[in-house]
Amino acid sequence: MLRRLVLATVATACVLPLATAPPAAASAPIVNEHERFSDTFEDEVCGISGTSTIKGVDNFILYADGTSRDTSVFTQVFTADGNSFTILATGQVTGLDEPIVNEDGTLTFISTFTGLPEKLSITGGPTLSLDAGLVTLTQTFSVDENGDLVFVSQDVSGEHGPHPDLASDFELFCEVIVPALTS
Repeated sequence: MLRRLVLATVATACVLPLATAPPAAASAPIVNEHERFSDTFEDEVCGISGTSTIKGVDNFILYADGTSRDTSVFTQVFTADGNSFTILATGQVTGLDEPIVNEDGTLTFISTFTGLPEKLSITGGPTLSLDAGLVTLTQTFSVDENGDLVFVSQDVSGEHGPHPDLASDFELFCEVIVPALTS
């Protein structure tokens, strides 16, 4: 659940197509939303049962020209058998409000993330993994009979900075988390 929530959070941020944040004079905001959230719930990470506590702040702006800017800070602490780790994500995603509709009916989202998409650390301790900097993701999805998006492919470009978890197709996550929770 935690991994899906983190990926859903990142995917939500990354499901916006590529654009640069527009200058304020170029396009007025038509939506300007600010949200604070927190929750504690039973969870499972990499096959380990525990409890997660999340806290975050999200600021979303949609401009009249169809571009958007989403700035957020997200912290999640997962605890199992007295051990815990923390995920910190903070940064900005820029893009367009609508996906690209391809000739074959698939949808393509292109988004650029700037900041700290994922810092994994032992709670109150050392960093286990750090993805930071700039990255552009091009993600294509089909739509199933229920209207749900089904992942088809992803292309990474414009990568600047360390992105070890992204480079490992997110396998590094469990490789560093499991030993931290079981030792």
